[in-house]
Amino acid sequence: MSPRQRRLVADLQHMRELISRDEGISFHADGHPPEVYHLLINRRGLARQGHGELVLRHVHRFSVYLHLDYPRRPPQFSWLTPIFHPNILPPERNGGVCIGVWSASESLADLVLRVAAMVEYTSFNAHDALDPESATWVRANGVRQGADLTQLVRHHGGSIDDEGLVVLTGHRSG
Repeated sequence: MSPRQRRLVADLQHMRELISRDEGISFHADGHPPEVYHLLINRRGLARQGHGELVLRHVHRFSVYLHLDYPRRPPQFSWLTPIFHPNILPPERNGGVCIGVWSASESLADLVLRVAAMVEYTSFNAHDALDPESATWVRANGVRQGADLTQLVRHHGGSIDDEGLVVLTGHRSG
């Protein structure tokens, strides 16, 4: 077994351990050993809906591709659900994720936990952003890491829509 294959097997084991202790993360994987992971994270985050209103979204989906240069280079992400985040692009804008500094020794499970923290706004970098619009909004509204997104939405005039989503009624995107 090659070093890359050993790493892929180890990542699968770490991912299984992760989902056994974190009910908010699930996945299915393709390949033997897996090279593509399809993930679901159930965490409170922001997204756009309708004509650009911001809403709280709890279900986030993305894929991770462990290419042939993995783990020498970081994996490739494809975000699949709406999101409003300085370091994550929504699917209509190619679904990229800026993970910041990455080391080949970091397991896929650890990386997934970092992305989950990003979704919750526990971790973000508005000064090195993929999405300038959300970075500008974050800076203009003084959003800090670990901010209570429900309170933030309510503070900016949010309301609950028919699907139970909190809508920021005053925000529209062009």
